[in-house]
Amino acid sequence: MSLPAIDEVTAPTQSEPRSSPPSGQARIAFFGIFGIQNLGNECTLQAILHNARKALPDADVHAISFNPTDTVRRHRLDSIPVSLQDFSGVVQRRGLRGALAKILRLCRRGPAELMDWISAVRALRGTDVVFMTGTGMLTDYATTAIGFPYHVFRWTAAARLAKSKVRFVGVGVGPIYEKLSRRFIKTALSLADYISFRDQNSQNRIRNIGFNSEKDHVFPDLAFSLPLDLFPKRSDRGPRPLQVGLGVMDHRDIHLWTDEQHSAQYSAYLEKMCDFVTWLVVHRYSVRILQGDARHDTGTRAELKSKLEARGIRYSEAGIIDEGSATVEELINQIAQVDIVVSPRFHNLVLGLMMNIPAISISYDPKNDCLLEEVGLGVYHQQLTELDVTKLIDQFLELEARTGEVKPLIEKRTKEFRELLDEQYSLIFSNFKR
Repeated sequence: MSLPAIDEVTAPTQSEPRSSPPSGQARIAFFGIFGIQNLGNECTLQAILHNARKALPDADVHAISFNPTDTVRRHRLDSIPVSLQDFSGVVQRRGLRGALAKILRLCRRGPAELMDWISAVRALRGTDVVFMTGTGMLTDYATTAIGFPYHVFRWTAAARLAKSKVRFVGVGVGPIYEKLSRRFIKTALSLADYISFRDQNSQNRIRNIGFNSEKDHVFPDLAFSLPLDLFPKRSDRGPRPLQVGLGVMDHRDIHLWTDEQHSAQYSAYLEKMCDFVTWLVVHRYSVRILQGDARHDTGTRAELKSKLEARGIRYSEAGIIDEGSATVEELINQIAQVDIVVSPRFHNLVLGLMMNIPAISISYDPKNDCLLEEVGLGVYHQQLTELDVTKLIDQFLELEARTGEVKPLIEKRTKEFRELLDEQYSLIFSNFKR
């Protein structure tokens, strides 16, 4: 599961209003789906923060996070919570239906919602620009309209009430199911003075909900601008077996499936992953399990291991490496050890490509397909819910045979992505004079 329902996130206590920065010093804020242990989202913040500090070394910078304690720890970045409210005791799944029902639910939270609005405006006073930073925030996948769409709308509106500019930078657009979600998202975008999407698919999805995005930009995913010194130098592997980095995830779309339907699809997906791992082990490939979300992938990793052991495959005997990862740096160091990445996780693929590692996507969303198309690997993907293991093995063998051919193209394209992102940073980190 890529994103949790907003009601599953515990909101820490609001920090005190921030004091005014010295005269002439820029103040900027980054909003995103941060603090939920999704490492793709964290590397997005890490990338834009690194480039912001290069472009604006004296700026007063802070984040708006779903878990400020986590954001402070990971990024050494002053942070405030998205919401004062604690919804941890209520899991939002299939409750109230329809736009009116969602509005009534917000009204029942009345005083708390009012305090959230007041706190957001107070926190942003004196802020020059709020960057709505990457991540797949424009979606109600795994939540409802009063999850991510509402919070994006509230913070965008609060920024304008606080007389701050709003810039959506490299945002991903996921499925948008509910009418109220579309209203929140379109209103938020209409308040922005700059918008860029991380791929053409995202821009198309926004157009499809009736928002005119013809003048907006499309740039590569922000993670392609991570500092290069994060990536270890890959040495010659020598004669040892080729290592496959296998990403796993629990894809749960609450708008499309009942719990029973999800359980059946999830079980079928895990069995197919076991089939593929079994084939790799039998054919003497090394396997490394990759975790892109420290919260939701842990359970899937454990279930995969249990199912493989039931088939008689022991990790220690088969040479399967499963270390887990809680930080971007740990994930990068693990991906650096593999020769091919096979994963449903978007940023597993991105980080691999940045180290010139060929990839195959088991796609739960078109964003993965767009990414591989951009680097010349567009034929190497399948839909997660329709996965054909025989076809996956054929794709894997073909890509293995073409590794020497595709690597120069991957290297060329990722370099171009970095150059394009440098152009975007020149656009968004300008006009900060008070």
